[in-house]
Amino acid sequence: MPAPGLDGPSQRNAGSAAGARMARLVAHLPDAAAVEQVFGDGEALSIGRAAGNGFCLPHPSVSRTHATLEPGADGWRLHDLGSRNGSFVDGVAPGEGRVVPRSAWLRFGDVHCEFTELDPAQAQANRARTQARRAAATAHTARIDGVRGLDELLDASLHGVLDLAQCERGFVLLRDGDGFAVRNSISLDPAQLRARDFSGSVGAVRRALDERRSVIANDIGGDAWLSARASVVAGGLSALVCLPLFDGERALGAIYADRTRAAAPITRLDQELLEAFAERAALWIVARRASELLGARDDAAPDWGAILAVHQDARP
Repeated sequence: MPAPGLDGPSQRNAGSAAGARMARLVAHLPDAAAVEQVFGDGEALSIGRAAGNGFCLPHPSVSRTHATLEPGADGWRLHDLGSRNGSFVDGVAPGEGRVVPRSAWLRFGDVHCEFTELDPAQAQANRARTQARRAAATAHTARIDGVRGLDELLDASLHGVLDLAQCERGFVLLRDGDGFAVRNSISLDPAQLRARDFSGSVGAVRRALDERRSVIANDIGGDAWLSARASVVAGGLSALVCLPLFDGERALGAIYADRTRAAAPITRLDQELLEAFAERAALWIVARRASELLGARDDAAPDWGAILAVHQDARP
């Protein structure tokens, strides 16, 4: 794994005094957004599967009360609390109360976490980045609020998701009669979707629509449902997101985005911002379709049923 970085925080104890010892944990969960937290040295941080922990890791390999990180004059010390699957620092069981390096990979059961100790300037930079991400979501929402035409709205919605998720390409799937059609795409030829070697994940769209929830993956090779698809792995994807769009209980479509370049993981904060943005986009899509009385089908729009037929033997 790459060395832990400093991108994309969420805040805890943000009001700690300047100079206080602070650190950040980013947990990379399979088939889910990353869990991210910045914490201060007022008290030990409890880590485990139970909801009452300061850092909750909802994964079956993690014990209910798994470990603690305790601050000290010489740094943060990791204590395993007799967990079933152990705690590790850079792949090695640390022994009782080992001081964690300023930058390290921790593992609790099967969950890998980036640990980074932060100085006051880095902690402030993290807070500023979080504020900037929220501001970007607000700006993208304001942009789609001002769009009049459906095609322009779909384009602005897709650009918003690509920016907020730090992705490079994607498409918008929209209900068309009894099925769905690809109505907008960026850095992706819609014809590619019909090819069996399409490097994106048709399965992510299928899951988002079937399970009526957003689908996020930060570890393509580690997610069994994605790693089983040779073209996805060969395509070198590093992350993907698919956001379903709804008109009440009726599925309206979905916005899919992915990337190959290395970037900060898609976190729960990102998920919160993306889902709120997608919900707003869906409201406007319904309104714009009604106002334009779209009755004629665009024959050039790739039919989703035809795309699924191509990929039906290649799960997911």
